[in-house]
Amino acid sequence: MTDRDALHVDDQAVSGPAARTTATGYRSVSYYLPAALHARLKAAWWATRDCADGAPTLSALVEGIFLEYVTRTELEHNGGQPFPPAPRGAQGPRGIASEGHRLVAYYLPADLHARLKATWWALRDARTPALSSVVEALFIDAAATLEQRHNNGTPFPAAPDSARGVSRAAAVRQGEWMRREWEHRRGESSAQG
Repeated sequence: MTDRDALHVDDQAVSGPAARTTATGYRSVSYYLPAALHARLKAAWWATRDCADGAPTLSALVEGIFLEYVTRTELEHNGGQPFPPAPRGAQGPRGIASEGHRLVAYYLPADLHARLKATWWALRDARTPALSSVVEALFIDAAATLEQRHNNGTPFPAAPDSARGVSRAAAVRQGEWMRREWEHRRGESSAQG
């Protein structure tokens, strides 16, 4: 029997270097998921990326899935307020039948990942013993919704291995950060001169 409150030994926050968050507030976050599910969600994203409700990148799709979930769940179970933070390193146990699973990374807002983790921690039960089990259920629902909405309920053909999106919002965020950084640096150099 696994201790549901135990930290997961493979959690990078516990066993590896601390996660780095970029100046724009984003970081790479990994979840232990079925490889076929990641491929299914990627195919759905690729096929719908140019639709009015499409996401410019796979990570943008994942961000939208997580944001909708935590907002709805916080409203239903916590008066619309974020849950208290989960303990550092909390991930839950990996499933015993983990064949076909792998770590899959997405570039997400660090605060959104923290909200997702806090929501899972506050509401975890036998159906969702690990954070990845919540992510897996959300991805299954999202892929099925996109397939129903845009492909008559049928899975989309696989996305090309090289499929990458371009996020205008991410480019704007990075550009704004660079502008502020250069203004700051120019201010320092003119004060020294």
